[in-house]
Amino acid sequence: MGLRLVLVRSRSPGNVGSVARIAKNFGLGPLVLVDPRLHRSGDAPGAPPFFETEARRMAWRAADVLDRAVTVPTLAEAVAPCTLVLATAPHAAARLENLEPEEAARRLAERVEEETALVFGSESSGLTAEETACCSGVVVIPTDPAYRDLNVAQSAAILAYLVFRARGQGGLPPREGEEARHGDREDLAVRLLETARRAGFLKRGDEPVARELKAMVHRLGLRRRETEILRSLLRRLIARLPP
Repeated sequence: MGLRLVLVRSRSPGNVGSVARIAKNFGLGPLVLVDPRLHRSGDAPGAPPFFETEARRMAWRAADVLDRAVTVPTLAEAVAPCTLVLATAPHAAARLENLEPEEAARRLAERVEEETALVFGSESSGLTAEETACCSGVVVIPTDPAYRDLNVAQSAAILAYLVFRARGQGGLPPREGEEARHGDREDLAVRLLETARRAGFLKRGDEPVARELKAMVHRLGLRRRETEILRSLLRRLIARLPP
């Protein structure tokens, strides 16, 4: 089961390689090529085909995705096993549901145990009306109206990332260390206000700005080690300031 990335009449080996890399980046696949137009007449006799060299260069450590890519003659065959098929387009389509990228990603992520597909049209002409009509809906990625066209690989990267996050994957690793206790933060705040008072920044220590400084300490989300370092620093500063 998985989210297949379907490239229809692709003309760019670079795009095919880039999408293979994107599929591996975000744990998607398989890659399906519908009636690819990847030939170039200028290949030197006996040299590797341009498609092979360029696609593998752009795939960069995702050649295994290219090796497993499936080539079929029609879009209908490419998406036959899928329960949800979403096309990508620069403009909304008539008589079809048009989805924002985040909503499309959510729906695809909900069907992680099913076969689903994202369909990308030819670089030069996109999808035909008949091909678009084969899909469950259309995903439109908002861009500047002055230049709406996104490269196939750019569109694939945006949507693959959104699906990855909608599945609850990725995100920043948790911060190391135990979070500081309230008492530790309170003690740090007291030392900070005392340092500010002795340095002449505060006059009494109970001004509104003092309350802001104290609230700031509690709001920072410091870890215990960070709090200890700051307390040690302030302790030394206080020792060197006039009472």
